[in-house]
Amino acid sequence: SSGTMSMWQNIFAVKIEEMHVTDPWTLLEDDALQVQACKPGWKEFMPRRALGRFQCSQCFYNWSSAKVHIVFHMYHGPGWGTVWMRIFRQKCRRCPNSRLEDPQFSPDTVETILHNLVIKILQYFYKKPVQPSDLLEVVVDGPVTGPHDRAHCEACELGICNRSQRAPALDAWKPLMGEDKARMHSSKPWLAWVMNNCSVHFLPLLCLSLSLCSCLLLLLIFTLFQLSIEILFLSQFTDFTLFQFSSPSCWGRVV
Repeated sequence: SSGTMSMWQNIFAVKIEEMHVTDPWTLLEDDALQVQACKPGWKEFMPRRALGRFQCSQCFYNWSSAKVHIVFHMYHGPGWGTVWMRIFRQKCRRCPNSRLEDPQFSPDTVETILHNLVIKILQYFYKKPVQPSDLLEVVVDGPVTGPHDRAHCEACELGICNRSQRAPALDAWKPLMGEDKARMHSSKPWLAWVMNNCSVHFLPLLCLSLSLCSCLLLLLIFTLFQLSIEILFLSQFTDFTLFQFSSPSCWGRVV
């Protein structure tokens, strides 16, 4: 629907600005877009999964699916860029002559998918170094039970679901490590991207620093241990000397 597409376009514009992409980019919808059928000069990005919610337009039955497929085709021209997207639909299992229904996505899901899309734009067209861990995971924020309904999935009918399972590991998802990290990715995803790249470049320096700190700590422990032994020896020697000086046998010899 036009309202849903406007949400995608608004969030996409925010992501382009946050990640400092200087060229203007547009996001458009194409229901006839084909998977692995890019024109020359175009690039394709297909997320592994997305959580969407559906409602039948006939019986108003609601259902959720964690395997909603989306495909993006990207092209970068001189000073501009464009992205075409297609969201694959599903049918109601209760109605005999059901229609293909468009899914609805939460703003967080749209934000995460578009974050990953802009990461791929930076990689393909701006030669930015990208690691598989730079892509964020689409969080499933609701209970989704039961197997995937392949008989009512548009992507399965076109053979896309099985094809996406054989996708290369370059588009692997990054697991989130807690609510704080998820909030950071949601609010400032460009910061997470910068932190991931910095950690890759400075990892050897960090390991060297930790090794030096460990050596210094061991040296300090050894020095303290040696010092404690010397103090113990001196205290015992002092006690022994005082004992000899204060004994009666010593007094008799002095007299």
